[in-house]
Amino acid sequence: MLRLTVRSAAVAFVSVALCVGLGATPAFAVAPETTITSGPANGAVLLPGPVSYTFTSDQGGATFECSVDNSPFAACTSPATYDLPPNGHLFKVRAVVAGVPDATPAQRIWTIRNVPCEQAGEAYQVAQAKFFVQQQKLVRAKKQLHRAHSHGTAAQFQHAKNKVRHIKTKIKHYEDAMDAAIAQEYAVC
Repeated sequence: MLRLTVRSAAVAFVSVALCVGLGATPAFAVAPETTITSGPANGAVLLPGPVSYTFTSDQGGATFECSVDNSPFAACTSPATYDLPPNGHLFKVRAVVAGVPDATPAQRIWTIRNVPCEQAGEAYQVAQAKFFVQQQKLVRAKKQLHRAHSHGTAAQFQHAKNKVRHIKTKIKHYEDAMDAAIAQEYAVC
């Protein structure tokens, strides 16, 4: 029994020596585990600017490979910093020890806000709301103009006519504001 154990150990030693000598990975090497230790949380929504992640491995002597937005893994060091455009992003990092990569890379997903685009959308919503309010006022003012024309004095008619003209000017202003917001949105979104 002892002979079998000594022989098995000798075969294992020779196998490891051959693997190391040939640059191959020993069959019994254990894959490292990678942990992200700091950086934006999974699902974070951030303002534009650099994003940094720090990470570590459960095994000493590990090197790291990173991937952003499903790009191929490439060598990286901790901390890894990225300045990416607005949109959703995916960061993955894996430790590599003795040529064996972590089979389940640590990852984080985050979103960079598109502030100018959001502002264009908000400007459009504000202008649209005011446009609709003025449209409703125009309907009432036209009814008032019709009544003044049919049953009112010249002064009442002129007042109602001026009110309709004033409301139409505001409607045109808010239409222009909506068009400007759409143009801004096309330019930055």
